[in-house]
Amino acid sequence: MVDLLVKTLRDRGIDVDEILRTSRRNSVERGRRLAERLAHSVLPLFIQDNRGRPDRIGSCVLVRVGSRPYAFTAGHVLKAAGSSRLFASPGPKGKLLPLPYTAAPCAAGEPGGLECDVGVLPLHDNALGAFAHCAFLTGNEIDENDEPDGNGILDFYFVFGYPASRTQVNVSHALRQIHQRSFQLTTSPQSADAYLRESLPQRDYLLLDFLPKRTYVAGRLVAPPRLKGASGGGVFHISRSALAGPLVAIATEHRRKSCCIVSTRIKHFLAAARQLNGNGR
Repeated sequence: MVDLLVKTLRDRGIDVDEILRTSRRNSVERGRRLAERLAHSVLPLFIQDNRGRPDRIGSCVLVRVGSRPYAFTAGHVLKAAGSSRLFASPGPKGKLLPLPYTAAPCAAGEPGGLECDVGVLPLHDNALGAFAHCAFLTGNEIDENDEPDGNGILDFYFVFGYPASRTQVNVSHALRQIHQRSFQLTTSPQSADAYLRESLPQRDYLLLDFLPKRTYVAGRLVAPPRLKGASGGGVFHISRSALAGPLVAIATEHRRKSCCIVSTRIKHFLAAARQLNGNGR
């Protein structure tokens, strides 16, 4: 059907190839602008290694729940950090600073947590410093009732995080400066059968296709980096027409054999934040 349409347009003297090239250029440019916006809301997370040097551990998404600022990440990222202080840069390029969170973060499996892979860092609003200039998502920028899943015709899902691969980040240990390249994936949800196969309830998780051999960045086929470190990145449900959309989940796991990214739906992070808020934390 598509080939017949292209042939018909060419027979009428319409430069279809130029139209397609222009469409691809516009799509790449709009995707770049989308990524630039999200880079102010999704940050790479670091801890210090045993020599005091920055070590990538995950990603996080900045949000406001009510009037309180939080950083959402995967629960296993907080567990891996343990008692180590978490650091971030207010952007993908800049100086690493300690995140101004309280001493009582909420992680999956801990009191106040949930069974899903949830990590919530309550931030001190009066001590945000340079992080105050970041874009904290709030209101209609977050959708905790994102169902049913999109079918890919009018929308898509955009995964945005920061892998720990050495090809993705440059660190100046002496100056504590980083230049971190993001990972961006445009994808679609897997079928209902996938949730049964992975033993994950669809009401709690969002399973997204990830086919490394068919990954495109800026319109080019690329070999994607390992996703270690992208845990805690944001999953956004994007309208194709507006190229914008709300945060709907947090990426928590890459299952290679199933070619999928497991994401925990954002309602669980919001519930944990509200519980912490209710406890005065």
